[in-house]
Amino acid sequence: MQGTVRVSSKGQIVIPSKLREKASIQKGDLLIINLVGDKMVVEPLNKTKKGNWQQILKETAGSWSDVDPKYIDELRWAAQKRLEENL
Repeated sequence: MQGTVRVSSKGQIVIPSKLREKASIQKGDLLIINLVGDKMVVEPLNKTKKGNWQQILKETAGSWSDVDPKYIDELRWAAQKRLEENL
């Protein structure tokens, strides 16, 4: 699932409602933004649990066949690092 956003003059973006709902992001939630290679990865802070990451990785395995495998490895490494820091 993906969406397109426009950056405002203040550097702000609006996350599309369907993405917010899927990620359980609500008003006032804190998000963390990771720069992985040349990509930005946004995730809710302190909501990610080990089971959630394992489920996400399982659900998305093989779904990015057109994406550079090195980028996917970087995403997985960053996810694992965040998981270890939060547990």
